[in-house]
Amino acid sequence: MKDSALRKAEAIAQKAASERQKVADRQKASERQKAALRKTAADLLAQKAVDLVIGYGRSSGGDVVPLFVSRVEEAQALEWNQHCTYNLVCYLTDPEVVGSLERKEKSKAGKAETRAKDADKAGNARPAAGKVAIVVKGCDLKSLVVLQSENQVQRERLTVIALTCPGVADETGRLLAKCEGCPPDVYNPRGELCDLVVGEPVQRPGGESTGKQSGGPLSDPENQDSTYCDVEEIDVLNPAERRELWDGYFARCLRCYACRNVCPLCYCKECVFDQHDPRWVSPAAAVASNRSFHLIRAYHLAGRCVDCGECERACPVGIPLRRINRKAARVVEESFHFRAGLDPEAKSPLVAFANEDPQEFIE
Repeated sequence: MKDSALRKAEAIAQKAASERQKVADRQKASERQKAALRKTAADLLAQKAVDLVIGYGRSSGGDVVPLFVSRVEEAQALEWNQHCTYNLVCYLTDPEVVGSLERKEKSKAGKAETRAKDADKAGNARPAAGKVAIVVKGCDLKSLVVLQSENQVQRERLTVIALTCPGVADETGRLLAKCEGCPPDVYNPRGELCDLVVGEPVQRPGGESTGKQSGGPLSDPENQDSTYCDVEEIDVLNPAERRELWDGYFARCLRCYACRNVCPLCYCKECVFDQHDPRWVSPAAAVASNRSFHLIRAYHLAGRCVDCGECERACPVGIPLRRINRKAARVVEESFHFRAGLDPEAKSPLVAFANEDPQEFIE
């Protein structure tokens, strides 16, 4: 009995030691990745390849926040760790950021030719005109691809720095739900969609990358994501039960618009929910108007949402918004064999027409 208990205790101790070693190894890899990121950003700014680097930094309180770096020495403030949850792609269509770059570019215009000639004479690189480098995780990269397909970004003016990512966590250190089913081609971004990949390849349960990508048209209808368990849990309910469930969630909504404001694909200059003449949806935080708000948003994102999870993360009252968007994504996938977020040339089937599109609904 004593020998058995001793062996069991030794096994537990070995397992705990192994887990501690894995954590230490991940921390070391994260530090190396952060150092490489800082050097990459500093080099881009020093070479005048970009005017601005959008990445992660720390607030005075120590929290991870978006950081805008425009000087070489500021690159040392860039951060990378498991709490870098924000999808920074939303800043590429932010009026303040875009306007600031445009003003900076215009201010350079008067002296641009002189500087360019001086640079040529000295054999130096010509200064960039409003160019941006942006730090992305694999899931963020997919939303950038959608913006590119919708002509909302000028890709030639972007330097995309993709980070290999073991997953991001909430403030308690728990892995976010969106990361649990993350495919290898997302946490180890592929180089053709970005300019630079920073970080060592990530090893996670589930095997190596298949070489297949997780977006764009699906050539094989059977090659569909089977990780819609959260959606299936609701699909089995009858319509009345589903209505009751979702109205319970919608009753919580404060109409703070955090989900809309943080979404990289909500970039309209005037949102339908802000229009007053005509007023399409009441701004009151009531179940009926909240239901309209969330369902209209889901329709606008159908065939476009890449499940970056920012809407659900930002919601202050815990509405499971990913489930709504994933339901729409599943319908699009099953109907058109399409996933958003990979091919910058592929248009969402809801904004494009093809003769081979299913037309059973016409009958």
